[in-house]
Amino acid sequence: MSLYKKILNGNWTTTINLAIRGATIIGKFLLVYFLAKTLTVEQYGVWGIFQTSISLSLYVVGLDFYTYSSRRILDYPVEERSPMLRDQLVFYFISYLVIFPILGLLFVFNEIDWRFAIFFYAILLLEHLAQETYRTFVVFSKPIIANIVLFLRTGLWPFVLLFMWFIGFDELRNLKAVYLFWMAGGLSAAAVSIYFISKIKFKPVKNIPIDWKWIKQGIGVSLIFFVGTVGYKIIEFADRYFVDYYHSKEDVGVYTFYAGICNIVETFVHTAVIIIFSPKLIETFHKDNYQYRKTFGTFARQVVGATLLVGVSLALLGIPLLRSLGESEYIEDYNVFLLLVLSKMVLNISLIFHYILYVRKNDFPIIKATIYASVINILLNFILIPPLSIMGAAIATLVSFMIILVMKVYYTRHLPEARQIIYLRFLRRKLRRKANTNH
Repeated sequence: MSLYKKILNGNWTTTINLAIRGATIIGKFLLVYFLAKTLTVEQYGVWGIFQTSISLSLYVVGLDFYTYSSRRILDYPVEERSPMLRDQLVFYFISYLVIFPILGLLFVFNEIDWRFAIFFYAILLLEHLAQETYRTFVVFSKPIIANIVLFLRTGLWPFVLLFMWFIGFDELRNLKAVYLFWMAGGLSAAAVSIYFISKIKFKPVKNIPIDWKWIKQGIGVSLIFFVGTVGYKIIEFADRYFVDYYHSKEDVGVYTFYAGICNIVETFVHTAVIIIFSPKLIETFHKDNYQYRKTFGTFARQVVGATLLVGVSLALLGIPLLRSLGESEYIEDYNVFLLLVLSKMVLNISLIFHYILYVRKNDFPIIKATIYASVINILLNFILIPPLSIMGAAIATLVSFMIILVMKVYYTRHLPEARQIIYLRFLRRKLRRKANTNH
């Protein structure tokens, strides 16, 4: 057996996954930190709007089609999945032709400077291809490859850029250089993805016609999820446009920095827990109820544990971290930072109940919760951001994620997994009381 196969199939898998995820998170953190230290607060605000626009556009282009294709693909053996992957790619190509021209409105309304247009479209295309191949490897239960793709896309290029800064390439200390390195990261991730996909033994699709019915059905199903995703992204990103409109690029810069640091709470849980457990939950739910319940219990405990670990750590390290930047603007609104940390912790806990619904294909409650929360978020942004600036944005975000958590708990209250969590808590309290009584 080759070293490549030994690594992917052997006992090193967990260690390698943790190492790659850790390096990815560190790379993203260092980029957020040193950009804030290098750029002016206003320049960081420009970066924040650009980054936000890329993140939102990724979901508009993809239309959440993967939510349909991933669950359908798992119903087939690996070698028979190639037609669906090909048809998914056909859909994305059509989406590019339709959506890319519409995104030109970002430049028409001066949200992004025209001189960054080429960077915007190139990064968006490469980011989307890398994101979808990452998701494909997750569905194929190849977490190491998925994490390598993610590392190339978001973790490695910041290390390279920062190294160039530290050895004296001061001409790279600008937004154009950052965008160039971002493009290089997306290109390398896409290239490596193509290589690994070529290694999978698929059935040839040359003589298999495109299944337009499958694509059409996928669009119908994914649109439901897309509405929910748009709602979630409104909660996550819309506040920056409000802050930019009512206040200044400097305020956007501070808020973007806070949000970038706090995203570590969500990113860590996703890379350390979600990527491993999501395919296992789907597969065991359909095959073995006992194994599913056991897997879900482990999943829930790891989500809570990882969330508390990273959230509390960030809250404790926040003040020395912000002071080290040397800009008073970043330390003045520390309470905003704490609210955003708490928001991400609430969001992570809601994922436990999200996956109870998701594996059962009970999608409407997920969408409903997100839509309600996003509508409340927009209203709160209108009300709170003009007088409170970024504090109002943080309050709106926290309230919105709490609504999502409460609604998902409500919708799963009668399902056995939710009762399992509640029962375990009750049982542990009872055991503790009994132990205290005995003492």
